[in-house]
Amino acid sequence: MSALLIGVGVVLLLIAAFAGVYGRRQHRRSALVAGTETTDVRNLRDEGRVELKGTIRSEHPFDSPIRGERAVLSAWEVEEWDERGSSDMWETRAEGVYATAFDLDDGTGSVTVDIGTHVDDTSTGTGIDDIQVSAIDVDRFLSTGVTVDGVTAAIDGFSAETTVPPDAEPPERITEFVRGEGSVGEQTDSITNVIDLGNAHGERRYYEGTLSPGDDVYVLGHARASETATHPLKPEDIVIEPVEGETFIVSDKPESELVETFGRYTYAYAIAAVLAIAGIAAIAYGAGVV
Repeated sequence: MSALLIGVGVVLLLIAAFAGVYGRRQHRRSALVAGTETTDVRNLRDEGRVELKGTIRSEHPFDSPIRGERAVLSAWEVEEWDERGSSDMWETRAEGVYATAFDLDDGTGSVTVDIGTHVDDTSTGTGIDDIQVSAIDVDRFLSTGVTVDGVTAAIDGFSAETTVPPDAEPPERITEFVRGEGSVGEQTDSITNVIDLGNAHGERRYYEGTLSPGDDVYVLGHARASETATHPLKPEDIVIEPVEGETFIVSDKPESELVETFGRYTYAYAIAAVLAIAGIAAIAYGAGVV
C-alpha cells in the first residue's frame, strides 16, 4: 500500500469535486441568461425572476474604493503573493461588491435596482460552493467576474488597478479602503525579500471594475413589491434585488457575451472528469487493487 498515492488520489478527487461544482454553477448561470426573456420595464407587473437591459441613472453615485471613480457599483478583489507554503502563488484575501441603489431606464420606463453590499473574506470559506481552491478566485481567473452571496458582477475592464509592495506605504485611497473594510486585513510584511528575484512575499494587487451613471447594464434579478407598493403593481412599485437561493447577475457586457463566458462550464466538467479518473486510479494503485 502506498500512502503517498492514496493521498494524491484524494487530493485529485477533491479538486475534481470543486471543478464539477464550479461547472454546475456556470451551467446554471448560462442557462438562466440564455433562457430568460428580456422584459420591458413598462411591462413589469409581477414579482419574481426578471431580466432587464437599460441605462443606469443615478444622482447619488459614490467614489469607488480603488479607482476613485463616481460609480453606483464597485466589484473589487484583493490578492496577495504568498511564499509560506510549498508553492509560491497569488492568494485571494477578500472580494466584494459595493453598490448603491440606481434606476434602470430602458426607454419604456424606469425601475429601481438595489443590489446592496456583499463582502467575502475568502480565508474563512469552508463550503464547496465557495469555489476557493488554495484561495484562488476561479471566477476572476476565468474572467467571469466577482461572485459574493449569489451576486455576480461581471464587469468589462475588471483589472488590477494598484500594486503595493510589502513594507511600502500604500496610496491614501488604499489605506482608507483597508481601514474601512475589515475583511481585507493588514498587508503581510516581507519575510524573504532579501533574496526575492520576482514577486515579494506580501505584495498586494487591488482589482476593481465599476458601473457608473450612463453605462448600459444587464440585470438578472428578482422583482419584488416595494413597501409602499399599491396593486396592481407598476414599475415604480417594484425593486429589483438579490434574494437568497437565486442567482443575481449584473453586467455591462452584452447578453450574448455573458452566455458565451458562462458557457465555458463544459471545460470545468471535462477537467473534473479527467481528475476524477486520475484520482480513482491513484487510490486503486496505492491500495494495491490494480
